[in-house]
Amino acid sequence: MSNPVSVQNSTEKESFFQRFLNVVEFIGNKFPTPFTLFALLGLFVLLISWVFDGTSVSFVGQGGKTQVVKISSLLTADGFRYILTDMIKNFINFPPLGLVVTMMLAMGLAESSGFISAFVRKVMMGVPPWAVTATVMLLGINGNLASDASMVFVPAAAAAVYAGMGRNPILGMSVAFAATSAGFSANFLPAGTDALLAGITQSATGIVPQTAKVAVHPLINYYLMSSSVIMLTVVGTLVAEKVVAPRLDKLMPYMDLGAGSTAEHRLTPEENKGLKYAGWTAVVYILILLGMLIPETGLLRDPKTHSILPASPLLNGIIPILFFFFLCISVAFGYGKGIIKKEGDATKLMTQGMAGSLSFIVTAFSAAQFVAWFTKSNIATIMAVKGAEVLKALDFTGIPLIISFVLLAAFVDLFVISGSAKWLVLAPVFVPMFGLIGYEPALTQAAYRIGESSVNTVTPLNYYVPVMLGIMSRYLKSEEKTAGMGTLMATQLPYALAFLVCWTAWLILFIVLDLPLGPGAKIFL
Repeated sequence: MSNPVSVQNSTEKESFFQRFLNVVEFIGNKFPTPFTLFALLGLFVLLISWVFDGTSVSFVGQGGKTQVVKISSLLTADGFRYILTDMIKNFINFPPLGLVVTMMLAMGLAESSGFISAFVRKVMMGVPPWAVTATVMLLGINGNLASDASMVFVPAAAAAVYAGMGRNPILGMSVAFAATSAGFSANFLPAGTDALLAGITQSATGIVPQTAKVAVHPLINYYLMSSSVIMLTVVGTLVAEKVVAPRLDKLMPYMDLGAGSTAEHRLTPEENKGLKYAGWTAVVYILILLGMLIPETGLLRDPKTHSILPASPLLNGIIPILFFFFLCISVAFGYGKGIIKKEGDATKLMTQGMAGSLSFIVTAFSAAQFVAWFTKSNIATIMAVKGAEVLKALDFTGIPLIISFVLLAAFVDLFVISGSAKWLVLAPVFVPMFGLIGYEPALTQAAYRIGESSVNTVTPLNYYVPVMLGIMSRYLKSEEKTAGMGTLMATQLPYALAFLVCWTAWLILFIVLDLPLGPGAKIFL
């Protein structure tokens, strides 16, 4: 009788990479919750403002005028009154708050009604075998429309589809997890992520004059991120078939392909009817939008210039437009499916869908105070100016600087999984810093998104790693083979590295060709 063989044998000496992951996991687990983290950062800002009270810097602002900025202590009588009287105002006026809540109302309805899940399963079940990997990758990358929920149902459905084809279901799971996690920032349609990060970027632009008047909206990275979908789909498909699949072939003799039948993922007649209703609703909605956009005097064009760029009701109202789009198609789907029969049904589903954004609202309260105090004390301005001076003195600008910032965002992601939490800390420093050396906020945000998103799939702190391990164990029934964290990380690392390199190169191409990153969003100021 042969001895049991384990993919990850705990008795063997751990590799350097495994020890590194252990350190990352240990440090990350020591971080407090985001609410507490920003509360502590806020207290730290108060202390720093007191210690360095009066420290000043001068810099040349727009128009060639020299401006002097000094740190103002908030641990004074006036500071105490400001903290107390402006606390609610800081929270209410926190830019990401309204954007995220509005998007989550509609996306919550789309998710809780089952529309997004049904749409993804409809597409996956209908593609030919030769195109299934690319299709899973494409759907997964666009899955952030459903926020984090896509990291559960897309990998589970992909594993079942692969098993039904007689292929390795763990390969299907790995493709889907890489797409939904590492490709999280890319999308054909603007999603909640675009609104959330743009709101944080907007709050950081007023720190220095160079960026204060730059228009920031949820579409400032749209051209880059939407084009990235195709590039990442090709890259991810090649990595899956040429690198990951051969590695996982050794598990096939131990696979139970009957463990995940595709039958449980097939659409019901009610879901098919709902999708038909949603499809026709989407067509009507898009035709109405085109009717307000194509004519020179259309309602979605600028009323004075009749143009769309750089500003128009279309761009300024993109969140309400998306809200009504997903609201309409979700209600149509629910009506066709039979779960929405009266007005109150849609409201209940919308309320259920909002549950996922409650944690953000809680975090937003302490984050709003941190950002407001960071700005009010002028610490953010001082750090941005000093940082810009150092970069200029070292002549460290251009593409090397952008690559370094991408890598910084990727490194920080190993310890703090929340993309918005990291950007709330980094944006007030790097948006104005990069602005002082001539870069648009859209470029700074894009570089951050690429670094933060690419390594999500190999972060041990990713909330959905246990879900992936559960899917793997579902198909590995033989006691002769086991799969643990090492197996998962080994299948995901090739995607993470490929995405990080190719996505950064994609951004560099935009910089070299001076292509707009989104509507009205340039590379250079």
